[in-house]
Amino acid sequence: MGSSGHLSYVLSDLNRFPQVRTVAYAPSFEGEDTTPYAGLPHAVYYADWRSMLDNARPDIVVACGRHDLNATIATEAAKHGSHVISEKPAATTLAALDALERAVRANSVQYTMLLGMRYQSAWYTAHALVREGIIGAPLVISGQKSYRWGRRPPWYANAATYGNTMAWVGIHIFDLARWIGGVPYTGVAAHHANLAHPEHPAAQDACVIAATLANGGSAAFTLDYLRPQAAPTHGDDRLRIAGERGVLEIYDHGQRLSVITQEQHQLSWPLALPERSFLGDMLAKLEGTGDLLVTAEQAWDMTRFSLLAAQAADSRHWMDVTESGSW
Repeated sequence: MGSSGHLSYVLSDLNRFPQVRTVAYAPSFEGEDTTPYAGLPHAVYYADWRSMLDNARPDIVVACGRHDLNATIATEAAKHGSHVISEKPAATTLAALDALERAVRANSVQYTMLLGMRYQSAWYTAHALVREGIIGAPLVISGQKSYRWGRRPPWYANAATYGNTMAWVGIHIFDLARWIGGVPYTGVAAHHANLAHPEHPAAQDACVIAATLANGGSAAFTLDYLRPQAAPTHGDDRLRIAGERGVLEIYDHGQRLSVITQEQHQLSWPLALPERSFLGDMLAKLEGTGDLLVTAEQAWDMTRFSLLAAQAADSRHWMDVTESGSW
């Protein structure tokens, strides 16, 4: 449902799983382009996604809608008994997030969210290394997400449809710092503004975030839509974790990993290639042969953190953070 997100994560994987058959597709809002789905075998087009839920009765729903619609689609899908693979943000308000969580739990369905950077080699390898204790307890974390602006749809201009940059862009680096570092957030303060793209005022393009960690450490992040068009990649993603026994850094547009400890300094650590995918993980979970790399509780916790970061920026107040799930 919808084609406003990273639907290629799932579409590119369909041929790998013979037990999966596409049955239907629909726009998340009137006028949304659904041509990416037009070639799907056996898939019936519905003009209205609610009608699709009622009539197609899918086992799994992929929600890649406009930001403000993902929570509504996923909530209704859960109420219909469908498992959900959702684009981020899971919700653009805390109330919608709470309603989504209640629906998923009440109907005993599975839910995961497209935090796709976890599946990329440098980040996946870093997660394993920190879990092995190579740098000791993470104490100071810093991260960056910098994107080209490129061409953005008109609904980026409206906060009611776009939401905020914390929950669309920032959630990636917030999640990676939490997932790789393994330390919960306990509080957040932030500033955000739209300074370079006034035609889309709701899409903040310059953001700074500070957070406290449960072990007494701290984290700081920057987000921007200021990467020049001539840059070699769309995004420049970086993460540095300083631990009690060493420092780990992901750099070079998120493609390389360095590790420095008292015993070694490797500027380019060998990277593991994850043999996993969103659809594969969902099927493994449903078939009892594996687990989700991004659990529902983790998706909701990171969405909640992102929304609280935006609230902190708007209110200019520090916000307390409490996680609801197990990591």
